[in-house]
Amino acid sequence: HLRELGVQRETLVGVCVERSVDMMVGLLGILKAGGAYVPLDPTYPRDRLAFMLEDSACPILLTQESLLGHLPRGSAQRVCLDRDWPRIAATTLRDTALVDPEQVAYVIFTSGSTGRPKGVMVEHRNVANFFRGMDERIGGGSDIRWLAVTSISFDISILELFWTLARGSTVVIHPDEPQ
Repeated sequence: HLRELGVQRETLVGVCVERSVDMMVGLLGILKAGGAYVPLDPTYPRDRLAFMLEDSACPILLTQESLLGHLPRGSAQRVCLDRDWPRIAATTLRDTALVDPEQVAYVIFTSGSTGRPKGVMVEHRNVANFFRGMDERIGGGSDIRWLAVTSISFDISILELFWTLARGSTVVIHPDEPQ
């Protein structure tokens, strides 16, 4: 579906979803399409989300219907993973984009200690090197269960979500706490 919407190599796609299966579907879909994800924590203030969306210039934003009212207006096309699922699932284009090590995998925004958050582009090779280091220290396998508790807006989430899946382990996603 994302490829049909124009996502290609290094297209930045915003992701503002609650911690759920929808989150994993969105992240994996972006990467499979060849895009790079921009995590937008739904607990962030609306003005911070607006800045991050504007600064990254994401043409597409994956979200959930329940979050639409919290999101700032903008030019990004919104795709609700829950509401739009029948249309997404009906997509016929199923090929996977080729990815190079130098290609951007995701953009994490810094905390903004200087007053303005800054987007940091992380390449696939950076992720692969991190995974290699984790393999040397922890290993992996189908007998491992990993509780994913970290916001996708923090780098360590790639360990919790992607390293575990890539090693055949089980990811248990801890849901967001009700506010």
